Amino acid sequence: MEEDYESEEETEEERRQRLRQEELDGSRAQAEELFGELAVGKSKTAKAVTVTDDSDPTKSVDLSSLSIFNPSTKDQFTKLRETLTPLLANNSKKGQYSLFLQEFCKGIARDLPSDQIKKIASGLTTLSNEKMKEEKAAEKGGKKTKAAKTKTSLNASRDVGRAADVGAYDNDDFGDDDFM
Repeated sequence: MEEDYESEEETEEERRQRLRQEELDGSRAQAEELFGELAVGKSKTAKAVTVTDDSDPTKSVDLSSLSIFNPSTKDQFTKLRETLTPLLANNSKKGQYSLFLQEFCKGIARDLPSDQIKKIASGLTTLSNEKMKEEKAAEKGGKKTKAAKTKTSLNASRDVGRAADVGAYDNDDFGDDDFM
């Protein structure tokens, strides 16, 4: 009798939505029962990431609800990159940073297709080669190459213009025909 009273208060639209939701919930329950823990498809929905303030546990922020963490355009992805890069790069001098970065990259690239992962790896290889060249150049610093070492050069430390013989030799008393 109480159910009849509740159904009278419920509009036709609300009743349809409720029945549709019950049907979906039943289908999900049946699918979970059939498939168990087996993942049929990869879930593209991100789980909520909540950060709690250590000093005040009652304060928490759901990072997944912030618009910056749900990019859809190239500009939004650029903004996300420009926001996260300095935050993470500030830790580059710490000992565990390289291990963290390896595992972090694996974790965020896990759902990508293999060709996309190869492109990312190629970009990292290029960055590594550039860094090695910079380090070698900085290491050599003032060192000369073998060609530069064998090249002769004139180093004049005094004013040689006064002491050097700069006179003209064409005004001699003998003519051009006086060879010996």
